Amino acid sequence: MNQEFEQFISRATEVLEDDERFLGLAIAGSWVSNEIDEFSDLDLVIVCEDGAVPDLSAMREIAESLGSLVSSFTGEHVGEPGLLICLFDTGRIVHVDIKFGTLEVIRNRPYDPVVVWERDSELSNVLASTCATPVAPNPQWIEDRFWTWVHYAALRLGRTDLFALVGFLGFIREQVLGPLALHAGGFLPFGVRRIEEYLPEYSRRLQETVPAYDANSCYRAVLASIDIYRDLRAHVRDGLVVNEQAEVASVRYLKEVASRVHNLA
Repeated sequence: MNQEFEQFISRATEVLEDDERFLGLAIAGSWVSNEIDEFSDLDLVIVCEDGAVPDLSAMREIAESLGSLVSSFTGEHVGEPGLLICLFDTGRIVHVDIKFGTLEVIRNRPYDPVVVWERDSELSNVLASTCATPVAPNPQWIEDRFWTWVHYAALRLGRTDLFALVGFLGFIREQVLGPLALHAGGFLPFGVRRIEEYLPEYSRRLQETVPAYDANSCYRAVLASIDIYRDLRAHVRDGLVVNEQAEVASVRYLKEVASRVHNLA
């Protein structure tokens, strides 16, 4: 697998070396932590001269020069319009994310990438003179919203809107329970990515938040999500302000709806 990606990176280096717009190429993601396997994607960062970041048409032209491009689209849905998300046919279909940006992308990095090619030494100099700013969940941001989200779950339960409720529980795992637990465990807090591998005991408890398509199962999963969140919140430091009024009111309403509409205790 590494050999396949290495061949792709070698081709990318050859293409970029011949284009004066580009200062260097770095690799992020699982390559950095040496966790890459056949199910990994490849995260490339192409560093451009100031004012030389390509537009969408040029981004796709560059991607096409790297290999047999099957599909590509930009990453506005994750707040990254300079990210081109690609599929390439290398004998099998591989996922490659290509991020285009100036040296500012390197300065404002969440962790240190691996530099595989640079025209001069500007990338290395920036990495040596600046520090990464690790990604971390904001516990206060979560607390300020969590109990309103619980109230939303109660409304969906009251309507027996189970598909929406199942989706909501996935959102809570991705945005709250996964990031808080991963960060506390010393891992990058990206949703629930690799959480079974990193936090096996916690992930077994997290299974309680995955419901069947059933009102009772969904209700139990919401309650489990609340319990897990409370446990995670108890370990947060730095002056978290707990909204006890919202917590009590939302949980009370959730239980009242479950009892009145579905006869659940």
